[in-house]
Amino acid sequence: MNPIINRIEEIRVKKGVTKTHIAKHCNRSVSWYNDIAKGRRRMYLEDIIPVAEALGEKPEYFFRQKLSESRNVNTA
Repeated sequence: MNPIINRIEEIRVKKGVTKTHIAKHCNRSVSWYNDIAKGRRRMYLEDIIPVAEALGEKPEYFFRQKLSESRNVNTA
């Protein structure tokens, strides 16, 4: 699965935000978000901003590597 979508889903679950909340915030259907979360549909750049807002995050947060992942890459 797409690492950005993985990150979004990780944050969504951690914060207890529903897929319905994100879909409504984006003026989209719940099936739209479900398809993205399951990798059946692409998320476009213009979708990142409203998704980030729905999660209370800045869009660039989804593009950052976790510190532990970057350390593993540097030591390998």
